[in-house]
Amino acid sequence: SKLAAILFNEDLEPVSRATGLSMNTSSTSYDMVRSNARECCERLLDGTGVDEIECCYGVFPRIVTDELAQIIKLNGLDDRGGEGLLGLLAAGQTDHVVLTLSGTGSVVFYVNGDHGAEAGGYGSVVYDEGSGYHMGRMAFAAAIRDFEQRGPKTLISDFICKKMGASDVGEATYKVYDKKDRSPIANVAHCATCVGEAARAGDEVAAQLLCECGVNLAQQTVGLIRKFKVPDDVPIVLSGGHFKNDRRISRAFEAYIAENSPRPVIIPYFEPIVGAVLVHPYIQTGGLPDAATMEKIKEMYKDYRYIIKE
Repeated sequence: SKLAAILFNEDLEPVSRATGLSMNTSSTSYDMVRSNARECCERLLDGTGVDEIECCYGVFPRIVTDELAQIIKLNGLDDRGGEGLLGLLAAGQTDHVVLTLSGTGSVVFYVNGDHGAEAGGYGSVVYDEGSGYHMGRMAFAAAIRDFEQRGPKTLISDFICKKMGASDVGEATYKVYDKKDRSPIANVAHCATCVGEAARAGDEVAAQLLCECGVNLAQQTVGLIRKFKVPDDVPIVLSGGHFKNDRRISRAFEAYIAENSPRPVIIPYFEPIVGAVLVHPYIQTGGLPDAATMEKIKEMYKDYRYIIKE
């Protein structure tokens, strides 16, 4: 749903960073995605004096690297492992784990050496329960029921109106289709944070939605564990921006796991993008850097901590 990039040197030191808008070609036009990629790459390189990049690591549509190659010499690409590997490395893990990802979309991975499996990830058009987009839809549903006086009052309505710059929920709903720099799907997902804000302000409707989200994700995870007979000592790593919406999601997730498939649940130390940086040493050694180097990386990338809102 969005693009984040870090330019780093051979010592893993960050040189520059940049963010961009939607990269999702299923919900955003090709021309807009291409423009978003170009703008992000230009901001990343601006003022650095860098004229050659040895390798691009991470998860990226080829549109990004095509645009990058247009403005700088790009010698290589490496997207091995995809979202799963990045999430694991960001959590200090490398192998034999379950990763439950909840961002704009949601998916569960089982990583076991060269073998793996997944559950969910069916996309917004079909069903993407436990995702930011799904939470955004539930937020609008609650706000619309409130607005039409056929459901309970909820502070979600106020936060959606503020987020969308609207005077009421009806106007906010129409504005979903009227943003030139963001697709309707991205606009809906953008409002998922309204649920966390409302819950922290004491709204029971919002709190219930967050707990339901955590249970939905846990049910998908337990389903994968049972289907593929994942051993009891294999931990679960959480990843993705939507888990950060509010602690109630991960608490409900952990409670369901404890009751139905007890095992450690690991909160990442870093945002997934730092996992892309760690792919470089992982390829060279098959593991994470030593403890001393990891402490240096924690200091260099302290702005990329994975923080869940309380």
